[in-house]
Formats: sequence, structure tokens, C-alpha cells
Amino acid sequence: MTGRDDAAGLAGLADMLAEVDEFLRTPAGIAALTGFFRDRGSVSPRFGAGTLIDEVSFTALVLRGRAAPQARRS
Repeated sequence: MTGRDDAAGLAGLADMLAEVDEFLRTPAGIAALTGFFRDRGSVSPRFGAGTLIDEVSFTALVLRGRAAPQARRS
């Protein structure tokens, strides 16, 4: 793979994670995650849901940053 292919793959993954993040921040997404963590016996289901949502968002941001330098090098 070339740097451009890697950058495109990272950018595509970042775009997908941004869409997942957008869905998870809806009332339905938050409720589903909170229920999931509650069913698993999480001590703080709402905190766990919020943390996961934030991690998805931060991961998308990091991937965009990694894709950008590769795109400039190619």
C-alpha cells in the first residue's frame, strides 16, 4: 500500500467513526449503550456509555490526524 492508500483508509475509518459517534449521541444511542452497560453489571452504566462515545470521537480525531500527514507525503 502507498501512503495515499493508507491515508484514504484512515480517512474512511475516521468518517465511519464520526457517523457512529453521531448516532451514539442521539437519545436512542445513549439509551442503548446505557442499557447494554447496565445489563453487563457496570457500576456506572451512564458514565460507561459516555466514556465509550467520547473514545469513538477521539479515535476518529486521531485517525484524521494520522491520515493528513500521509496524504501530504504522497
